[in-house]
Amino acid sequence: MAPESTAPTADRQRMEPAARNERPTRPDAEAHKQQLAAIDGEIDRLRKEQDAIRDALDRTDPRKGPTAETRGRLASRLQEIRTEQGGLRKSRGKVFDRQAALAASIGKKTAELKAQQAKLTYKTVAEIDDMIATKDRQIESGSLKLVDERRLTGEVSSLRRARKHVEQAEALQKAIDGELAELAEIDEQLADTNAQALSEEHGRLQHELDGLKASQEGGHQKRSELLAERTRVAKALDHSWEKKRALQNEHRQESNVFYQWQQEERKRKAAEDKQRRIHEQREKRLALAQEQREEAEAPAFQTEIGSCDTLIAYLNGLRPTAAAAAAAVNGGRSEASSRPSSAASTARDAGASDHVPAGMVAVKRTNCEEAYFAGTGGKARRRLPRKEKAAGAKADALKLPLAVAERFLELQVDIPTTTSGIAAAVDKLVARKRHFVELQPQATEDNMRMAEARIAKLMAELEVDEKIVA
Repeated sequence: MAPESTAPTADRQRMEPAARNERPTRPDAEAHKQQLAAIDGEIDRLRKEQDAIRDALDRTDPRKGPTAETRGRLASRLQEIRTEQGGLRKSRGKVFDRQAALAASIGKKTAELKAQQAKLTYKTVAEIDDMIATKDRQIESGSLKLVDERRLTGEVSSLRRARKHVEQAEALQKAIDGELAELAEIDEQLADTNAQALSEEHGRLQHELDGLKASQEGGHQKRSELLAERTRVAKALDHSWEKKRALQNEHRQESNVFYQWQQEERKRKAAEDKQRRIHEQREKRLALAQEQREEAEAPAFQTEIGSCDTLIAYLNGLRPTAAAAAAAVNGGRSEASSRPSSAASTARDAGASDHVPAGMVAVKRTNCEEAYFAGTGGKARRRLPRKEKAAGAKADALKLPLAVAERFLELQVDIPTTTSGIAAAVDKLVARKRHFVELQPQATEDNMRMAEARIAKLMAELEVDEKIVA
């Protein structure tokens, strides 16, 4: 079963980097501050100008100052006079009502008389009668032409109509004169009261108040100019505020666009990093799965079988040296004494690098190290002299390098401690190798099954991790 070499199509699509948005221009905060400072300076200037105009308006306010006090005093006194006059009217109501009615009637009739007199050509009835008599005599003389006679007849008719208007005007004038006479009599009746004094005082105060109003007309003009200037400054101030708000809104929008781009860029990079980590994790796990599958497909116990072959070859290489050492022991004490270093030479040969199997390293033995194994080869059947016994034991002892001894321990085979035990050790190694060879197919199959189970679990964990990360 071949491992998955690449991620699925959906994973590859997730690993593709998101489309990168074009980087917007970062707002210049320093330039924005300078622009705001310029607008704030303009606003401060307009505010100072507005305050100056407000002070000037306060100084020209007709409701404030000595003029306002005088005007208030006059208005108050006029109100008091009107109140007193009202009291007099209540006490002599009919007289005052008649006086007021006559004054109103005289004013109305006078205006009507003036309107009629403006339309009249002749002022008196006698004047019109003279004109009519003159024209009648001309008509009655018979010396006129028919055209002139007709013209004069028309003029006489017009004069007679005009005479009626003049008569009406004279009647209106007579009515006015009568009412004036009656009003004069009422005034004489009221002369012995303070009504006249109140009226005179009212007129005088009203005249003074009118003078104050006239003197304030220039102030009103100046005040109107100040009000217009205040309106202009207020509009300019509003415009500056609107300009400032627009600038702030524009800067805020640009900042939001830039920071939003930053956030999206961070998210995009984070997504790319996450997808890269997912991809790397998948590749690592796929490589690990491939490695485990290859290891499981390899025949089982290859290392153990190789170790058995190596140790068998190594021990077989030691057999001639061991036989020579045994012959030296059986040859007698003289031969052993004549070559006292033969056993030591044998021991050195056993530990020499020429007899170390491939893949092993010979370790140099010092006086302090116990890097070898030695044995006595078992009990002797007969009692030998002490010197011979020591020489035989020394010659039969087998010293193995530490690496070789570790191989025996790994294979769970007894380590030979004497040269005479080499054959038994070789037999055990052969049996151990046979055991491994017999178990190799089943163990290899078991290894492959367990490896596939581990790989399936590994890939399931990978899918779960990718879903969690995604």
